[in-house]
Amino acid sequence: MSKILVVDDDPNIALLIQMTLTKLGSYEVETVNNGEDALTIINDSPPDIILLDIMMPGIDGFEVCKRIKENEKTKFIPVIMITAKRELDDKLYGMEIGASDYITKPFNPEELVTRVKVHLRIKSLEKEVSASRELETALKMSVTLQHEINNPLTGIIGNAEFLQEWDTATPDEINQAVVDILNLSCRIKELVHQLSRVSRIVSTTYVEGREMLDVAKSIHEKKPTSKL
Repeated sequence: MSKILVVDDDPNIALLIQMTLTKLGSYEVETVNNGEDALTIINDSPPDIILLDIMMPGIDGFEVCKRIKENEKTKFIPVIMITAKRELDDKLYGMEIGASDYITKPFNPEELVTRVKVHLRIKSLEKEVSASRELETALKMSVTLQHEINNPLTGIIGNAEFLQEWDTATPDEINQAVVDILNLSCRIKELVHQLSRVSRIVSTTYVEGREMLDVAKSIHEKKPTSKL
């Protein structure tokens, strides 16, 4: 069940919105009457969507919306601003600071519920897309590790097996095997280091059409800043 937070300094309007949403939709609705309490609730237990009045004493709706969008934990929560203000500039400003939608009082109950449903659906689709991208990235990383690490590991194992029969090898052969193991180990260490610096996903085609991570191109190098 989706959790909705209604923020309005008028308890009657907050109750009306709560009753509308619970009657016409299957939601868990919580109400609060000021911006300070709203921010506390949003931070402690983020809702799925927020219906936010603008004109409130203390921290107004605009400021609440700005703080929500500046917080990494809450910035993706949809915010629908509900207000009696009809000025275009106010609506545009609300959108600029991150509001997802805007509805004016008096509102139509069916329209309110429909807009809530739409934005919850959009949020759900965004989560699905994000999960799909994460899975795709994980698969590409798996192919990369299989390709990039398997080759040096094979070399390390081969040299280690050779050293098991050191009694038949010359000192130069033993020394070369040790050098090879060290070099191959360094290759793996460097790959792990590069993977820790990946900041974007750039793919390249591997065998059988499988995609793998192009490690070098996926590392964003910071340009040195010039000193004046």
